[in-house]
Amino acid sequence: MTTPRLNAGRFVPAVVRQSHGLQRFMLLLGFGIVAVFVFVAVFAPWIAPYGFNDDRSGGVLFGTQVGPSADHWFGTTVGGTDVLSRVIYGTRTALEVIVLAVVLSALVGVPLGLISGYLGGWLDRVLVLVMDALYAFPSLLLAIVVSIVLTGGSSGAFGGILAAAISITVVFVPQYFRVIRSATLSVKSEPYVDAAKVVGVRTPRILGKHIFSNVAQTLPVIGTLNASEAILTLAGLGFLGFGIEPSAAAEWGFDLNKALPDASNGIWWTSVFPGSAIVLIVLGVTLVGESLNDILNPLLRTRGADTAAADEAELAHEYEELEGDDVTTTSTGLVTPGSSNGEVRVAALSLTDLAVTFRTDAGGVHAVNGISFDVAPGEVVAVVGESGSGKSVSSRAVLGLLPGSAEVTGSARLGDRELLGMTSSELQPIRGDQVSMVFQEPSTALNPVYTVGWQIIEGLQAHQKISKKDARARAVELLDLVGMPDPERRVDYYPHQLSGGQKQRVVIAMAIACDPDVIIADEPTTALDVTVQAAILELLLSLRDRLGTAIVLITHNMGVVADMADRVVVMYRGNIVEQAPAGQLFAAPRHPYTRALLDAVPHLGRENGPGLVDDNELVLKVDDLVVEFPGGLGQPAFRAVDHVSLEVRKGEVLGLVGESGSGKSTIGRATVGLQQPTSGTIHVSGNQVSGLSDRQLRPLRSRFGFVFQDPASSLNPRMSIGQCIAEPLHVQTDMTQAQIDAKVASLLDSVELGGSYAERFPHELSGGQRQRVSLARALALDPDLLIADEPTSALDVSVQARVLELFTELQQRLQFACLFISHDLAVVDTLANRVAVMQHGRLVEIGPRAQVLANPTEEYTRRLIAAVPVPDPEEQARRRAGRGRMLTDIS
Repeated sequence: MTTPRLNAGRFVPAVVRQSHGLQRFMLLLGFGIVAVFVFVAVFAPWIAPYGFNDDRSGGVLFGTQVGPSADHWFGTTVGGTDVLSRVIYGTRTALEVIVLAVVLSALVGVPLGLISGYLGGWLDRVLVLVMDALYAFPSLLLAIVVSIVLTGGSSGAFGGILAAAISITVVFVPQYFRVIRSATLSVKSEPYVDAAKVVGVRTPRILGKHIFSNVAQTLPVIGTLNASEAILTLAGLGFLGFGIEPSAAAEWGFDLNKALPDASNGIWWTSVFPGSAIVLIVLGVTLVGESLNDILNPLLRTRGADTAAADEAELAHEYEELEGDDVTTTSTGLVTPGSSNGEVRVAALSLTDLAVTFRTDAGGVHAVNGISFDVAPGEVVAVVGESGSGKSVSSRAVLGLLPGSAEVTGSARLGDRELLGMTSSELQPIRGDQVSMVFQEPSTALNPVYTVGWQIIEGLQAHQKISKKDARARAVELLDLVGMPDPERRVDYYPHQLSGGQKQRVVIAMAIACDPDVIIADEPTTALDVTVQAAILELLLSLRDRLGTAIVLITHNMGVVADMADRVVVMYRGNIVEQAPAGQLFAAPRHPYTRALLDAVPHLGRENGPGLVDDNELVLKVDDLVVEFPGGLGQPAFRAVDHVSLEVRKGEVLGLVGESGSGKSTIGRATVGLQQPTSGTIHVSGNQVSGLSDRQLRPLRSRFGFVFQDPASSLNPRMSIGQCIAEPLHVQTDMTQAQIDAKVASLLDSVELGGSYAERFPHELSGGQRQRVSLARALALDPDLLIADEPTSALDVSVQARVLELFTELQQRLQFACLFISHDLAVVDTLANRVAVMQHGRLVEIGPRAQVLANPTEEYTRRLIAAVPVPDPEEQARRRAGRGRMLTDIS
C-alpha cells in the first residue's frame, strides 16, 4: 500500500507561488518583517520587561538616559523609562492606528468611488471636487487640522488612537476614491456589465457582483502602500505634539521628539531604537505592497495560455479521428507537394527548424515546434492557422520581437545572414530596412502623440542619411504611393484623425519606406471592413509587383489567402502540417486539418440559406428610429442612426450588415434599452421599450436576450459559468435554487456543454465554449427576441462554424426572432431570411436574402459584395477582375 504524498504547494499562498527570484525574496522578507511586528504588538504585555510609563522597579528608579545594559537592553529615556518597553508598546499603538485607518479609509473611499464612477452625473462632479480639494492639502497638515478638531490637542488612549486613525483616514479616503473610481469607469463599460443590465440586474447588485468584484484586486496593494504612509503620518503627528496623549500610550514619534536634544550629547539610543522601528516597519510594509503590485499586475506576469490550451484541446478532439485518414506525410507530419523538376529556389527569407518555447508560471509552453519554410523575392507566402497555431510567434522571432521569457532555437536566414542570436543593436539596422513588419492593429502600431509624417520620417532617418526636408518629401511620396488621399495635408495628421483603412495605409507606408527585401504582414486586414480590406490587399499586391518584395502574409482568413497567396503554409499547434501552391491547396488539400479548415469557411453565394417567414407574428418593430450622440465643445451632435425602420417576425433572422460606423450596433443596443433613442419608437412583442426608464423596462427585459461580440469580455471573470447563466433567472423569476440549477444544466446541455461546466470559470473555456455559454445565458428566459451583435467575429473559422450550426439548430427549434448584426456577408448568407444594409446611419437596402446578396439594387451593396474575398483562388481572380476599379476610392 502506497502512502499518498503531501503536496506542500497547496499550503503555499497563491501570491507567493506567482512570485519568482528577487521578487519572491522581497515579498517573503516584507511578510517576515511585518509578521514580527504583529507578533510583538499582540503579545506586548508579555514581551515588554516593564510598562511603557514605568520609571522604577521595586521602588528603585531606573535612572535617566542610562545606556544599554543587561537590565535595560535599549537603555532608558530622559524621563527614566525603559526604551525597549516603549518601542514594544509603541508597536501596538502603531498597528492599532494603521489597521483602523486603512479599514476606515477603505470603508469610506471604496463605496464613494464605486458610486461616483458608476452613476456619474452631478454626484460624480461634486465628489470629485471634494476629493480633489482634500488631496490638494499636504497630508501631514491635513491630519494635524483634523486631529486638533477632534481632540482639541489632548485625548486618552482610546480617543487618541481613534482620533489619529480618523485624521489619517481623511488623508487616505481621496486615494481610495480616485483609484476605485478610475477602475469603475473602466469596468462599467465592459460587455459583462451591459449583459447584466440587459436582464434587469439592479444597480446595487451590479456594483457589488460585477464591478466591485473586478476592482477589489487593487485593494491589497493600496492598503499596504497606504499603511506605510500611515506609519510616517502617525510618527509625524506624535513628533509635532499632535498625537496621542503621552501618558495614555507609547508612541514612536513622541519618543523621537523627546530624544532630539540627546543626539547632540552622544546619547544615541533614545532616538536610534524608535527610529529603527519606524524604518523597519515601513520597509516591511512597503516591500509587501510593491511586491503585490508587481505580482498582481497581469502585464508583469508570465502565465500559461489557458485560453489557447482550451482552444487547442477543443480542436484536437475534433480532428483526432481525421488524423487516421490516409495521408502521405513526412517524418515530421508535414504534407508537401511532390516536385521533381529540380527547381532551385532563391530565398529572400528562410526558416529552418525554428522552435519557440515560453517560460511561464505553469512551466514551458511550446509555441512553435521546429518549422521550416522559405519565401522567394516577389512571392507571397501565406502562413495560415487558427489561434495558438504559432503563426505570429514565428514571425516575431525572426525580428527578435519576442519577450525575454521566450527561448528561440533553429535558424532564420535573410539571404546569407543568420538573424537568430543577433542582439537588439545588431538587428536595429535590419528592422525596417531589409525586413519590415505590418502589424495587425494599426491603432496600436502608431504612436498617438506624433503625426504620421513624423513617424515615417523617424524610420527614414534611422536607416538613411537624409535631411528632414527630403525625408518629409519622401513621406508624402510614400503616402501617395499607398493611396492616401491628399497626402501633402494628411502627412501632418495624428493617427486619431485618420480612419482605420488610412491608418493601415500609413503602417504599410512605414513598412516599405526603405524598400525592404521582405515584408511580414501579420493579419494586416483583420480589423478592417471588407471594402477597406479589399483595397489594402490590392495595394500589397501592387507593391509586390512594383518593388519585387517578398511578402509573408500571416492570416486566418482563407478568402484573403485565395486572393493573394502564391504558396500556403498551414500551421496547427505549433507545427507545419502542409505546404503547397495556393491553387493546389484549395483544389486538393491533402492533410485532414487543412480539409477541415477549408470546409469550415462560409462561402458567399454557396449556401442555400433559409427562405422568407411572412406569416408569423411580429416580434420587433423599429419605427423611424433616430439616435444622436452629443458632439464636442462647439460641435454639432453626431447622428449614428438616421430614421431607420425595420421589422423582425417570430422565427425569422434579419441580418443587419454594413461597415464600421454604419449604426448597426447602435440599433441593437437601442433595441434592448442600452441606448436611449433621440426619436422614434421600438416595440418588442407589442410592448414599447423605447423611452422607458430602467425601472419601467425591467419587467420587459425577459422578452429579449443579447449575445455580445467578444465572448471573453461578455462573461464576468469572477463568476462561474453556472452563476453567469443563472443570473437572469435569479433576477426575473421566482424559481428556487434547485429549479435554477436544473435549468442551468438543461441550458448547458442545449448548447452542447455538459453540466460539469457550471463550476468552471470563463478563463478555463475556449473562445467557442464561452460563446456557447453566452448563447445559453441569452436564452435562459426563453426570449421572444435575440440580438446577436457580431457573435462570431472573434472566433476562428472552425469554432465559428460549430457555433453557427448550434445557433441555427436552436433558432429553428425555439423559433425566437433574431436581429443578427454582422459585417461578414458570408455568415449572413448562411443564416438570414432577410438582409438589411446600413450606410452612415441610414438603411439603404432591405429585402430577402437571395435578392439583396445575389441581385442588389444599391451601388453600396454591390461594393460590399464585390469586396468579400471567397476561399477559391480561381473564383476570386474572376471577382477581382470583374470588380475593376470599384474599390480604388475607398479610404
